[in-house]
Amino acid sequence: RDGGVLGRRVVVRALDDGGDGEGAVSAAKTVGESVRKGETVLGVVGHYNSGATGPALDSVYKDLDLVVVTPGSSNPTLTQKGYSRFFRVVSTDDIQGPVDARKALSLGWKRIAVLHTDNLYARGLAEAFTGELRQRGVEPVVDLEMKYNNLAVFQRDLPGNVSKALGLNPDGIFFAGDYPEGIPLLGALRTAGYRGGFMTGDSVMEYEFIDSLGSKAEGAIISNIQPEMAAVAPDAWKNSYRALEKRSPGMDSITGYAATHVLLEGVKRASTARGSAVADALRKLELKTLIGDWASDAHGDMKLRRIYLFQVRNSLFEQIGEER
Repeated sequence: RDGGVLGRRVVVRALDDGGDGEGAVSAAKTVGESVRKGETVLGVVGHYNSGATGPALDSVYKDLDLVVVTPGSSNPTLTQKGYSRFFRVVSTDDIQGPVDARKALSLGWKRIAVLHTDNLYARGLAEAFTGELRQRGVEPVVDLEMKYNNLAVFQRDLPGNVSKALGLNPDGIFFAGDYPEGIPLLGALRTAGYRGGFMTGDSVMEYEFIDSLGSKAEGAIISNIQPEMAAVAPDAWKNSYRALEKRSPGMDSITGYAATHVLLEGVKRASTARGSAVADALRKLELKTLIGDWASDAHGDMKLRRIYLFQVRNSLFEQIGEER
């Protein structure tokens, strides 16, 4: 748009990290190799999830003079490691978890089971949720970590984990994990006869959650670190996306777009692709993006962090609240 940046056309290079740390480190090394070859790398938009972003930062990006803007990684420790060229366009789990806990208590849940997988994101969100419960004098009936090497392993262990949780007679279940696990988990809970409350975090809020579960998804409460795509993206933007990508935008398309907007604006303001200069420009930047006003604090976190609450109603994600 407008001739790209630095007088050159912007080229997007997609790298698949597989959603895990090993794949992320491999992808990051590919970026590093491009830098060492003298290619002009404007920055990195990624990685999506914290379990990928953490290892990539620790192993590769910390040694590259390159800005990284994540569209989805929400574990709060990522911006507490002293990396001066790492930024987010979304809120964090230390804000999300307590919002979720307060919502659960406001619904009258007294016996709360906490289930989570074993990655960085899931552990952090579950810890923030249970920490808020305990501050308010409520002890979860169980805090169960479920192993996730792959979906087959998760599903193999699912009957035993569901039986363990339901055997404690919870009136509300909070799940921290990703949507490929959240879908079979809620399905198994409902099939087992559980009719209590179910709440989960942003990584489960994908349209596939509703499409796969149908009526079993009704009533589920989902918090998100970003607004719902359909609510903020105008039709013109959606049409432009479809024309370029040959597919419809998904839930996380808006944060990827916002992260790219932030990165390119930082490069334009710095008039260079040098990461330290771009990072300095971003710390002074106030920008209106597709998902709202963006401004960074000294650590790379957003100054204003919002959490959006949704409930599945009539096969739609209906917003029921917003907190800061």
